[in-house]
Amino acid sequence: MILQESGITIRQAMEMDCMDKSKIIAGHGGIDNTITRLNIMADPDILHWVNEGELLLTTAYSFRKDDIELQKKLIKECSKKRLAGIGIKIYPYIDGLSKEVMDLADSLGFPIIDLHYATAFTDIMTPIFKEIFNKQATLLQKMEAVHNDLMSVVLKGGGIREIIKTLKQTIKNPIVVRDHHFDEYVYHVDKNESVDYKRLIEQCTLFFENNHENRKIDIKTEKMDLLDEHPVKKMVIPIIVKGNIQGHILVWDTIRPISNLDKVALESASTIIALEFLKKSSVYEVEHRYKVEFFESLISNDERRKTAAVSRGNIYKLDIDGYYQIIKIHLINGWDGDKKKKQESLDSLKAKFILNLDKVLLSEQWHGLMISKEDKVFILTMFSSEKEAKQRMKKHGSKIEKLCKEIFKEGNIIVGVGRNYRGLEQVYKSVKDAERAIEAGMLLNRDKMIYFEDLGVYKILCHDGLKEELNSFYQQTLESLVEYDRCKNTELLKTLQVYFETNGNLKKMSEVLFTHYNTILYRVQRIKQITGRDMDNAEDRFDLETALKIMKILKCS
Repeated sequence: MILQESGITIRQAMEMDCMDKSKIIAGHGGIDNTITRLNIMADPDILHWVNEGELLLTTAYSFRKDDIELQKKLIKECSKKRLAGIGIKIYPYIDGLSKEVMDLADSLGFPIIDLHYATAFTDIMTPIFKEIFNKQATLLQKMEAVHNDLMSVVLKGGGIREIIKTLKQTIKNPIVVRDHHFDEYVYHVDKNESVDYKRLIEQCTLFFENNHENRKIDIKTEKMDLLDEHPVKKMVIPIIVKGNIQGHILVWDTIRPISNLDKVALESASTIIALEFLKKSSVYEVEHRYKVEFFESLISNDERRKTAAVSRGNIYKLDIDGYYQIIKIHLINGWDGDKKKKQESLDSLKAKFILNLDKVLLSEQWHGLMISKEDKVFILTMFSSEKEAKQRMKKHGSKIEKLCKEIFKEGNIIVGVGRNYRGLEQVYKSVKDAERAIEAGMLLNRDKMIYFEDLGVYKILCHDGLKEELNSFYQQTLESLVEYDRCKNTELLKTLQVYFETNGNLKKMSEVLFTHYNTILYRVQRIKQITGRDMDNAEDRFDLETALKIMKILKCS
């Protein structure tokens, strides 16, 4: 696209002395086309070498008076090549252009200038070239001044807000920068500015959230917004970091029309803001790496490494004698289809989840540390007392669970909450609790958030060191019943499960299983015979119910 500031318009050229005896005879609709260069057509093949914005000068010498189609083809090709216009010395070569040619130029808005026969091409080219050069020199000076002002802000340590403030001195219109990665909006309000930025940000949110394709806009694009029931032109400029679209600059022409110089300034600002985005991301990544290293040392089995981490806890404002509790969030990629796309989807949702989680925790006046690594997120929460931990952890948990359900609509996520421990050096215990809670939840198909404290007897049964004993107990107690069902195609195991679900009420069992009461009595007797356990005996009942829980843990069902 040709910038009007980089040349002169056909209208301005016609007002110059060199064109005082020439006139526009067709295509008046393109009178404000911008001329950036001039060219002379001495060869009909010149159209292979012309460029957008040129004013083509020629004579009608090569025109065949009766070949209207050839003349129309020339005008069409010139318009297609986006030339500014064409100047033709018609006299004395032909009497004039046909009405068909003139009508075509009018329909295309492509100016045809009847050049005075006595005016030399050099007398036209020299003054117009000089005027264009002056315009382009002025434009370059303005562009350089804007760029230098923006760079000066950055070199002085200013951020995106200061860049916007400086940019507005040129643009004059309201500007908002959207950071997609950190889900943030940045803007600057000048003194005495009456712009409703809250309304503009609402419009931005709708623009990007209602149509995610808008996040992929990778070229300067004009859109329309409706502000206070009035249509307003909006310019959208991408901010590209490492080949990826990380954000956009949005400008509304509420004060004055957005000029071509404004667009150049915005593109320059886009590059500078991209550097700020990159710097912010780099700082965030470095800080996060240090957090991960600290956390891994804190829960390490190496006592020296752990002790060193505890001594550095004050860096993250963690009290050595505080009360700590871990929430572990485990992300499970549950999408079907291409593995690479699945991982990209999970990574994108994870990034969104972490940013929103950070906001939720801050709103809860949470104090601690959040660490993200691969498919896991750890939230280390510090409390001043055990009482505070009990009062606030459930509230934190419910907010986190709600956020999980909002973001992970297609994937799977499971959250484990460890017990509360006093002392920074005891954090590893809460981590193990949270991990065991997740393992138990996955085995038992519990809800997405599992509190280790709420697992009851499973807290003991899920212990890794007991697996051999649990397997032995299961074999002695329940395995014979499972094998009998498998061989005989019966439902004695299901009957036993319903027995405990209904507290041994045989009538309710009959209703749940849609089975005759006498059949239920028979099945209970068979269970007694096969397992060797009498359900009228409290100890035998406890063994059978425990064996059912162990079966779930061992995945033997």
